[in-house]
Amino acid sequence: MKTLHTNYVLKGLAVMLISFVLFSCEKDDINFPEEPNNEQVLQKTDERPDQGSYCVNYDRGCADDLIDDGCNFTSGNGRDMPNQYLMVDMLNDCRRETLPNNCSWVGNTTVTTTIEVDLNNCCYPFYALNSRLDSWKAQAQAAKPNSSYLITNYQRIGGYMVTSYGPYRMKIRVTYRKKICALTPIRYIKK
Repeated sequence: MKTLHTNYVLKGLAVMLISFVLFSCEKDDINFPEEPNNEQVLQKTDERPDQGSYCVNYDRGCADDLIDDGCNFTSGNGRDMPNQYLMVDMLNDCRRETLPNNCSWVGNTTVTTTIEVDLNNCCYPFYALNSRLDSWKAQAQAAKPNSSYLITNYQRIGGYMVTSYGPYRMKIRVTYRKKICALTPIRYIKK
């Protein structure tokens, strides 16, 4: 008899507990999220926090009609990602440092370092990409071991995506060669 009575009490407590949960939920304003419509989904994809700082107006469509003279882009628009190999070639063609007249190389003493530059696949006018090349050279100059070295070579060695939205970080190996310079240029006097 006690067992039967205990079962009724437990069942009664369970029913009261379920009723309490149901009634307390009924009083709360439960706001289920609405299903987003297509316009909201498009809006969300344009609100990527990283992307806004890289592409003006999220412009990724481009004619890619750049024209170059081997040293600089001379006209057109283009993206840095598909032109990264060409841009490294342009660094080698025209943004190495030449040995001054009163200097000579110290044997074959070279040092290499790696610089990292960001690419974002945005559409740029030709002059912006030239500016980018100049900034890469300035970055390579700032990474010199000291002032007795000159930039003699650039080589693209790889890269990786910083985040899933970008940028793509390209690694460039910069080679420097040591020079020695006379304090004053040597002048030959005719007798």
